[in-house]
Amino acid sequence: MSTLAAAALALCFGPPQPVSIEGYRGHAMEPFITRDGATLFFNSRNGPHDQTDMFWAERIDDLRFRFRGPVTGGNSNALDGVPSLSRDGTFAFISTRAYEAQFATIWTGRWDGRTIGALRLERALAPGRPPQFNMDLEISADGARLYFTDNVWAAPMPRTSDLRLAVRQNGQWRRAEPADAWFTRINTRALEYAPATSPDERELFFTRLTPRFLQPPRLEIMVATRARADTAFSAPARVASIQGFVEAPSVAPDGALYFHAKIDEMHLLMRAPRHCPL
Repeated sequence: MSTLAAAALALCFGPPQPVSIEGYRGHAMEPFITRDGATLFFNSRNGPHDQTDMFWAERIDDLRFRFRGPVTGGNSNALDGVPSLSRDGTFAFISTRAYEAQFATIWTGRWDGRTIGALRLERALAPGRPPQFNMDLEISADGARLYFTDNVWAAPMPRTSDLRLAVRQNGQWRRAEPADAWFTRINTRALEYAPATSPDERELFFTRLTPRFLQPPRLEIMVATRARADTAFSAPARVASIQGFVEAPSVAPDGALYFHAKIDEMHLLMRAPRHCPL
């Protein structure tokens, strides 16, 4: 039943529309729309020679946001990106600033509406020594779970990427290894990354990248469903209306999807409206 639900949900999204960030000119990637829809986080381009930083903007309407600047307290001289925020103010992101010394890239902190404080490197979530690393994440709406990826690097891109889960207990994050079974029908030999969950965690959106011999890789936004938030996800289906060089979905309060697309060598934010009931 969940597999049929995923296939039906994948058809619920309309043609994507461009999102403007008034006052910002540049690449915009890895969007995260807050659970109240009021704030949009994103990062600049994450190419090998880029200075990748996190930024934020305030909502004007569904397709327009007003740029507010860098995420103060979160950026460094290294790659900083994939911002995510729970309703209780827990901010999670990826940074390579301590990777060479401590082999960990997942950071958390507290967002007060303007800045991040109380930064902490979550070393317990690191998969191991290089070339292993964590590339992507999203914190759940209630702040109790962290969906993230385990990766193995093989230049010029990761060789593997699979979804995992962490839980927060007594203020500490730990891997929830029994939950690996939730992703049995999600993780494949392709690369699965950029997880995004509905507030009830019964819908999981993510990016799947499939390498192809002598061709560009195929990029797809996928969705899987489940009946309860403590069971395995269904086999996923491709969101039919989102095509091209597309990555990193984020679920808006009305169920729409924000994501980035590469168009004429620029990374731009897009929104695909949802036509089916939540």
